[in-house]
Amino acid sequence: MRIYLLLLLFSIFLILSSCQSTSNDSPEGASIQSNDGPSKKIIVVMVDSMKPELVRKGIKEGRTPAIAFLSDHGKVFNDLISPFPSMSVVIESSLITGVGPEDHHIPGLMWYNQTENRLVDYGTTTYRTFKLGTEQILEDALSNLNNLHLNPEISTIYDDASTLGVTTGSFNMLLYRGPKEHTLAIPPLVHHGLHMKDKYETKGPDLLAFGKLIKPTAAKDQSLPDEIYNQYGLNDQYSTEVIQALIKANQQPNFLMAFLPDFDKEAHEHGPYYLDGFAKADYHLQTILNSYSSWEEAIEENIFIILGDHSQVKLYDKGEGTAIELEPLLEPWTIANLLDDPIMGDFIIANNHRMAYLHKTSSKISFEEVASQLLKDERIDQVAWRDSDYTLIQKGTTPKSLLFKKGGPWKDQYEQTWSLKGDVDVLDLSLDDNMKTLQYGNYPDGLEQIHSALKSQEGSLIITAKPGYILKTEGAPVHYNGGEHGGLHEEDTKTVLIVTGTDQYPTSRRIRDLKAYFLSLLKQSSDH
Repeated sequence: MRIYLLLLLFSIFLILSSCQSTSNDSPEGASIQSNDGPSKKIIVVMVDSMKPELVRKGIKEGRTPAIAFLSDHGKVFNDLISPFPSMSVVIESSLITGVGPEDHHIPGLMWYNQTENRLVDYGTTTYRTFKLGTEQILEDALSNLNNLHLNPEISTIYDDASTLGVTTGSFNMLLYRGPKEHTLAIPPLVHHGLHMKDKYETKGPDLLAFGKLIKPTAAKDQSLPDEIYNQYGLNDQYSTEVIQALIKANQQPNFLMAFLPDFDKEAHEHGPYYLDGFAKADYHLQTILNSYSSWEEAIEENIFIILGDHSQVKLYDKGEGTAIELEPLLEPWTIANLLDDPIMGDFIIANNHRMAYLHKTSSKISFEEVASQLLKDERIDQVAWRDSDYTLIQKGTTPKSLLFKKGGPWKDQYEQTWSLKGDVDVLDLSLDDNMKTLQYGNYPDGLEQIHSALKSQEGSLIITAKPGYILKTEGAPVHYNGGEHGGLHEEDTKTVLIVTGTDQYPTSRRIRDLKAYFLSLLKQSSDH
């Protein structure tokens, strides 16, 4: 019995970390009928850890026929930029709200809730889960993430689409808040074993599927891969088979988003260039295309938008200093154990793998002191914190620093303006003095990324690791010689966008800008 509970928890955490009884007793799912709305429906599929080089390799070697077909009949962009920290909950929050963590209020997969004096963890590792409290983490992941932590003052793509009169769906996406009431049914084994609720009321799009916890009516009686050995439906096959069922039942919404999470785990284990694992994701894209009489018909009836949520950095192997142990690096200061009250140590650290938020518990410690100590380690890339109206960034193993704030004479490619003081090499910026423009190098949208992250965790210091390395604290995973993400570098944040079935393309290619693009497609299609 206990192993079944653990398997369910592991299954939920696999998808939530973006790392990694069979009775049909769930509540009745929602249903819709396809209508005469937009002339073309929109299918958005987010593939975890889709790296530009991997997409090119898959097409070149003939291993990814669905991606090749969609690329040949559409347009490929290899410069889609993820938010920072590059963790799935942050990314999906930006995707559905169109804003960064400063405004959507999801700072990371792990973050410090100052009001409640606790670390919020949506399921990074099972070790942390049991240390921080299984019931609390499930509550945060299954309910609080969408219904409490995600800023209720910000509308989502599903809210805005409903005002256009179009139907919407979300399948295995972690963030899905919308205008419709839904119920998540917790398997008896879990709610009895943890003394938690048997159901959670939530809000989402017209159609919501999240593994075995909820599925649309059209897929209710279908045999889906949603048992224990299938991670209770939190897998690629489930997402694509639900889409296929809706298409066949003529219940496909005008706009749907689905998540294919499986490759993330394989990239962590085998590295970000693991084509055998990526080819499996392509197979599931083929399943969607095969729902039609031909692939050509599929793109005649739909706009397909395939995107990665982030990329991954190749980590060094054991014995190469891969893991940057923060606790000894910060001695003689202390960090409280996960079982203890966070403020029992000098620092509270919310570790997001290749970045971390550090909070002080004493005003006697200055961030200048902390930064000086951290930057002695050549594996640290940057440290950053708010200094009055400015943000101060320092570069590892150099005396270089940069002060910046929003508003000023320098304009970037995203039409954002900045005031800059100091050495722009800290963020690999290139300045054009005549045009008063700046270009990003290894840290795309780096100024806004750092600014928004720090504003989402007031009073914190940000630490980032150089490519090849990861930040290590209690319970944090290390995938030696594998892949990892979370950082600011383009190896973490630069992913792929493929658009097929329309000649309208996004002019600004950040994940946070895609909400406006989706709405423009829906409005344009509705007018025809």
